[in-house]
Amino acid sequence: MTRETGQFRLRSHVSRDFLQSAALFKNAHLVVWEYVANGLQYVDGHTPPVVRVRLDDTRKKISIKDNGRGMDAADLENFFVMHGENLDRKAGRIGRGMFGTGKSAAFGIADRIVLTTTKNGRRTKVSLCRADIEATADGSEIPVRTLERELAVPDPNGTLVEIEQIALPKLDQRVVIAWIEKHLAHWPHHVTVWVNNHECQYVPPTAIRTMSFVPEGQFAAKLGPCALALSVAAKPLSDNERGVSIFSNGVWQETTLAGAEGKDMSNYIFGEIDIPQLDKDKSAIAPFDMSRSMQMNPANEVVQAALAFIGVNVEKLRKELVAEEKRRRESEQARQLAKQADEIAKLINDDFSKFRALVAKARAKARGAVDFGDSEPTGTMGDDDFIFGSQEPTEIIRPTGEPGAIGDGGAGGDQPRNLNPEVAPGREDEPKKGKAAGRKQDGRRRPPGGFSIDFRPMGVEENRAQYQPDGRQIHINLDHPQFKAALGSGDVHDPVFLRLAYEVAFSEYALALAFELNRRGHFAEIEDALSEVLETLNRVARQAASLYQAPASPSPCVVR
Repeated sequence: MTRETGQFRLRSHVSRDFLQSAALFKNAHLVVWEYVANGLQYVDGHTPPVVRVRLDDTRKKISIKDNGRGMDAADLENFFVMHGENLDRKAGRIGRGMFGTGKSAAFGIADRIVLTTTKNGRRTKVSLCRADIEATADGSEIPVRTLERELAVPDPNGTLVEIEQIALPKLDQRVVIAWIEKHLAHWPHHVTVWVNNHECQYVPPTAIRTMSFVPEGQFAAKLGPCALALSVAAKPLSDNERGVSIFSNGVWQETTLAGAEGKDMSNYIFGEIDIPQLDKDKSAIAPFDMSRSMQMNPANEVVQAALAFIGVNVEKLRKELVAEEKRRRESEQARQLAKQADEIAKLINDDFSKFRALVAKARAKARGAVDFGDSEPTGTMGDDDFIFGSQEPTEIIRPTGEPGAIGDGGAGGDQPRNLNPEVAPGREDEPKKGKAAGRKQDGRRRPPGGFSIDFRPMGVEENRAQYQPDGRQIHINLDHPQFKAALGSGDVHDPVFLRLAYEVAFSEYALALAFELNRRGHFAEIEDALSEVLETLNRVARQAASLYQAPASPSPCVVR
C-alpha cells in the first residue's frame, strides 16, 4: 500500500523469487539442458547450431559454449528480467522460452555464473553470485557485475556460460548425455551437441509399422487441427523411448502412454502429436508450468482431451499387439523356444541366487558399510527379493531384522519394522524357511525369482539381445543374422542354435548384473565392472559346460 494513494499493490521479492525459480533445477542434467537448449534455439539465420559442454568434476565447474547469435547490452537487459516476455515469442517466433526462468537455473546447483557473449563484434562479460542475491534481503533489484562491456573483438557470435562453485558431489557425464540425447530425439532440426569428448546422438527406434489418427467430434473441437502418429517398434523400448511425445508448435511438452503404462505390449508403442492449441490456450488453468518437469497439467481441458484422444488409440493398438503376440506364442516353434528359454533362465537364476546369497552375507557381516538393500534404486536387484517364508531352502543370516521402524530413515516411521529372521537362499538340504518376493514397480508386482529369457523377432538391424531392467527380462533377437543362420532348419534343439543361445544369454546376463550393481554405486572404477562381467561369464559358462560335449561315438563293429 502506498502512503500517497492508500492503494494496495502486488510486489515481488526479487531475491527470493529468483532462488525459488532456481530450486526447480535440482540436477546437473536439468541445468545443462536449459543452457544447451538456448544455444540450439537462438541462432543466426540458417547457421547449424553447435553446442559444446565441458563437465569438470575436479574444479566443480560446467561450461556451455554455443555458436548462437549472442547478446548485446539491450539483449542482456531483457535476459536478466525474471519472468520477462520472450522477445522471440513477441516477434512471432515460437520456441521453448516462455517463462523467462532459465537465467536462474545455474543457482539450483551452484553459487556463481559467468556469462560471456559476443554479438556483431562486441563482447560483454557479466557475472552473478549467490552472495549478491542473498544480500538483497530487502527485495530490491539484484546487482549483476559487469566484467566487460561492448568490447570490440574479432570473435564470431556466440555465448559461453560458465557455472562455478557447484555444490553437487559428482557431475555424472553419463546422466547428462542421456538427458540431452533424450531431448534431441524431439528437437525439430539437425543440431550438434558435444559433452566432453562425446557427440550426443539420438537413434530413433526401428518401426515395423506406423499409423495416423485425426481427432474427430469433441476431440477435434478441443484439440484443433492435428494428427497422432503411432508406431510399433521392432523390439521392447526403454523408458526413454516408449510413449507418445506431445508437442506444441514443435516444443516438446510431455511423453506419455496415457494410461497404458505397465500394460502388456505397451513398451512397443511410440509416436508423436503436435497440438498448437496448447500454446493458444488462455484458460485459468494453464496447460503447463515453468518447472521444465516434462509434465503437463491434467486439470487443463485441452490436456485432458489430448490424453483421452491418445489413450483411446494407444489402448486399441495395444490390444491388437497383445492378440498378435498371443498367436505368435501359440505356434509350435514358439512353445519349443519358450521351453529352451526356461532352461536357460533356470541356469542363470541359479547363479543369481548364489550371488545374492553372497551379497546378503557380506551385508550382514559388515553393518555400517554399503547397505545393499536400502541404497538401491527402484527396479534393481535387491536382497529383499528373498524373505522369510516356507517355500525355498534357506540360510538364516540373522535371527531378527534390524530394530527401528520403516520410514523416516528407519526411525520414527508409522509402521513397525518386520522383525522376522533375515534370510538368504540356501543349499537344497537346508530347511525351507524362505521365499522369493516380488516388488512393486510402476504400480504392479514384479515376478519373483530373478531373470527371464524370451526369444522374439526384433529386426535384422537390432542387437543379438536386449536387457529390460524393469522386470529383469533378457530378449534374444531371432531376426539377427547369426540366429537366422543357427536356426536354419527351424529345429530349436539343434546344438549349434542352443550353444549360441546360451552364450548370448550368458553375456547379456553378465552385463545386466554389472549394470544393476553399477546403478547402486558398487564399482569405484570401470576396471571393477569389467572384472565382474568376466567373473560372471566364467561362472555360468562352467555350469553349461555339458552343452559343448561332443556326442558319444558309436562303438566300432568288430568283425569276427
